[in-house]
Amino acid sequence: MMFLKTENKLEPKKNFHSKIEKYYYELAGNHIPTDLINELVNKITSSQYETYNRFWKQYPKSRKRYSELKIEDLEHTFTHYEVTDFLKQKEPINYPKLSKILLRMNDEEFSNYEIRKYQYETK
Repeated sequence: MMFLKTENKLEPKKNFHSKIEKYYYELAGNHIPTDLINELVNKITSSQYETYNRFWKQYPKSRKRYSELKIEDLEHTFTHYEVTDFLKQKEPINYPKLSKILLRMNDEEFSNYEIRKYQYETK
């Protein structure tokens, strides 16, 4: 009998991309321009993949956890910061409206989020 050693490997970047793309396209509906979403997806894919790759190497005992993208990681505060920073740079006028769509926030939640973000960034 032959046993194959199955080692957790980091899934390909294209898998990250397709999951992230699906996630943001569903949130955006037809309320956000496609080219903007595509650019955001590329940015978030790169940062998530880099983070997973780093953690995969840094924490050998947690390799299974970091072998494939977990959608809930897109709900992390730092990912939200990346989204709003990106939108603010690309769409300075419309970024609050677009951010609220992608972060699933109402006016009050977004206002509180921006206060927390500012406090974090100016510590």
